[in-house]
Amino acid sequence: MPTYAIIMPVFEDQESFAELCGHLRQIEILASLNFRVIAVDDGSLRAPPQVSAISDAGLHGEVLRLARNVGHQTAIAVGLAYVSSLSGIDGCVIMDSDGEDKPEAIPVLVELIKSPDHDVAVAERAKRQESFVFRLFYAVYRRFFKLLTGQQLRFGNFMALTPQAVDRLAGMHETPTHIAAAVVKAKLRRLEAPIDRGTRYAGRSSMSFSTLVLHGMRAVMVFSELVLTRMAVMLIALAGGVSMALGAAIVAKIMGMATPGWLTTVTGFALSLFLQAGLVAMITLIVSSLGQIETPPRVKTRALEFIREIERAA
Repeated sequence: MPTYAIIMPVFEDQESFAELCGHLRQIEILASLNFRVIAVDDGSLRAPPQVSAISDAGLHGEVLRLARNVGHQTAIAVGLAYVSSLSGIDGCVIMDSDGEDKPEAIPVLVELIKSPDHDVAVAERAKRQESFVFRLFYAVYRRFFKLLTGQQLRFGNFMALTPQAVDRLAGMHETPTHIAAAVVKAKLRRLEAPIDRGTRYAGRSSMSFSTLVLHGMRAVMVFSELVLTRMAVMLIALAGGVSMALGAAIVAKIMGMATPGWLTTVTGFALSLFLQAGLVAMITLIVSSLGQIETPPRVKTRALEFIREIERAA
């Protein structure tokens, strides 16, 4: 029977995690699969996931206790680095533990990566539960992301990966920044499956609007080189436009066709626009230079260093 690791970052969500383990056991039986739960406890203090929830559900696996809170995406990267070091794993599923990623969809995603033509199967949201404001913001963000990077990002963390895809992502320094963007940058052969989003098992989401904005910007950071290239092209075009505007203003001034102060206004506006664009390009260059490219073994080692303790289900 094939064995699939289920990586799930958990932060202060003990109740939802326990309920998800029960649902996973049902799916494991119905789909004739063997799951190994890899719960990454992202520094929880009040309601950490309990390893007993795994064994009580009749599942196998472990809880990776991180030394501190590192964030959702880095926690996933730690899980990937850990799974890449395991043997006897036929694939991996990444999902949230709160119920919004439906466990019933796991067999669908797993079936898709059995094809030799696919490295990863991702869940493209067919039906969302979010508010109108969130959907509007998300639509604007997708277009903004496409404008800056030239890429499309229509999926989140819920995905199934082949062992080869796990190894590749575990060795990329972009993975802790944004897992979905890293999948795109890794040029993995992916298939998008329309899957409805579920509802939370318990509690409320800790994701705020500012956190969502930061999460979106982190996806852009993964493609900082592409953003920088597009900014350079825009600056060249802008410089040409500024030069033409200044030339036209000077000609108009010489021919006496300009009103008093008009040349100064045009020149100031054009130079201000050019300097602002140049500042944005400089910031993008600085951000892109922060991501030091390291070898895959070193990236995995750094991720595993966050693990303080491993608790295994009996």
